[in-house]
Amino acid sequence: MQNDLIKAPLREKFLFIFSLLFILGLFIPSLVFLNAFAIAGLLLSSFLSSPIREKFQLLRERSWVVAMLLFFCWIGLSVLLSHDSRAALRALDPRLPLLYFPISIGLVKLSKTRRNQVLLGIAAMVTIVCIVCLIYSVYRSQQLNNTAVLYNDSFSELTGQQSIYVSLLVNFSIYIFSYFLFYKNISSGYKILAVLAILLLFACSFLLASRNLMIVLYLATIGFAFYYVIRRKKILEGAALLMGFAIGIFIAVKFFPKTINRFKELAYTQYNFESTGPESHYNMEVTSDQWNGANLRMALWNCGWQLFKERPLMGVGLGDKKSALISQYQKKNFGFAVRTERNVHNNYLDILLSLGIIGLLLFLTGWLLLPIRQLIRQHDGLALLMILSIALAMITENYFDRSLGGMLVGFFIPFLLTTHKEKN
Repeated sequence: MQNDLIKAPLREKFLFIFSLLFILGLFIPSLVFLNAFAIAGLLLSSFLSSPIREKFQLLRERSWVVAMLLFFCWIGLSVLLSHDSRAALRALDPRLPLLYFPISIGLVKLSKTRRNQVLLGIAAMVTIVCIVCLIYSVYRSQQLNNTAVLYNDSFSELTGQQSIYVSLLVNFSIYIFSYFLFYKNISSGYKILAVLAILLLFACSFLLASRNLMIVLYLATIGFAFYYVIRRKKILEGAALLMGFAIGIFIAVKFFPKTINRFKELAYTQYNFESTGPESHYNMEVTSDQWNGANLRMALWNCGWQLFKERPLMGVGLGDKKSALISQYQKKNFGFAVRTERNVHNNYLDILLSLGIIGLLLFLTGWLLLPIRQLIRQHDGLALLMILSIALAMITENYFDRSLGGMLVGFFIPFLLTTHKEKN
């Protein structure tokens, strides 16, 4: 595998290097130069990877790229029609990756082997970052005599990123290592490293305590175990996988119980807009009078849906959505949301209320439905699982209001499809 990468064309080596630098830059947002350099390198190596004629040919073959660009055009139109032009331009900035990655990486052609080598490098990079975060959080825990800093956003504090986004990359890395472990002919030494990395990343996922992505990861693990038993008739291996998974969860709950508070919140989904209760935290007892991750989202989704119904076709406009949301909160006497200026914590609902039904249909078509259809046709289970994880993660978070969310979606979905072209 290493020799194959060494023999790769120079443009593919550059793509590999700049992809790793790009991921590293996401974990060190304070180094603006590194992030800009990595993105510029990615764009340049993508544009130089093939002649312009081949780019246009790929554009004709890859209908999802066309739909992605149409979605961004709709974003641009919403920006132009917004009354608050400054807010519109601020909202446009984290969505720019939805333009420059499809027209660059989206028009690159790679072999599946090369794409997976890049993914493996990314998984290794994420694992190294998680090791550093784990060491740092354990050190802080001992210094402060407070185990709370081992969890959630405190775990990822060193990276300057929220745990939800780091958790998505952790899930990706587990999928990638598992793919190489179960489906590629690698040496016993690499197999041991892959197993150790997977175990470490499962522990990090538990500490990051991103409820949505933990559920996605566990369902994927259980589903794969049953698939392995039924499809490949590997009864012992599948049973061992499920047994190890159950033991691992038991140990994690025993020694790191605070993560369970994130799931206890699901028992309290009732809400009162006028409630002045405190916001729940994983380091405190969960009670019914608190605003927690579950009932807060229910209340926010209610307000977002009401706002969408006022202008269902084109939405309220990207630049005007924040003020419109605050106004909706005020109508409901939702003081907590007004004070904290919360978004709706749902990427699909955010698109609906800001860009309307047209915007949501364009987004679903270009970024999810066409890619998923193509991956199913090509039997690309790894890429399919990664895109489905993105789709599920966006149910409880507004990805496009943060630069990291736009970067992750904008980079990974076009990149996962670089090995595919649509059949006639």
